[in-house]
Amino acid sequence: MYLLAAFLAVAGLFDFFFRKIPNRLILIMLGVCLVMNIYVFGPASLTGVVPRILIAGALFYPVFVIGALGAGDVKLMAVSCGFVSGDKALYFLFVSLLAASVIGTVKMGMHGELKKRMHRLALYIKKTIRTGRPEMYHANRAAALENGVALAGPMFISALIGIGGFY
Repeated sequence: MYLLAAFLAVAGLFDFFFRKIPNRLILIMLGVCLVMNIYVFGPASLTGVVPRILIAGALFYPVFVIGALGAGDVKLMAVSCGFVSGDKALYFLFVSLLAASVIGTVKMGMHGELKKRMHRLALYIKKTIRTGRPEMYHANRAAALENGVALAGPMFISALIGIGGFY
């Protein structure tokens, strides 16, 4: 978990300052994750690690498709699940998304956008239910980048909470 926290700290800096997580960093994380699991638990551990990474990526891919998450966030979340054991991966993701929700809600409240955003979300959900197909959530990419949450930060918080033994 310490190694994951270190990688997430680096990813968080890239995400915060450049709003992009480099693919090279994701590939290095993936390589380190696989080698670490083979070294510590043996080659058989890959039968749990690889599916966990693929499932996490597949679960968050639809959120990327509608524009609610960036591709780097999805890849980072998927690879991060390889660093934690199977039973802790769900806790890690839950705490990460909870932290992102709290940060986003506070940020919207500080900018006076909470009511407007909740109204927009309700309209989006209503339209998706009515038409039966999701569309891009953000109409304005610049506004989404300005008001969004860099997800690597909440993931780093989640890793620190995991290191603290809370899950």
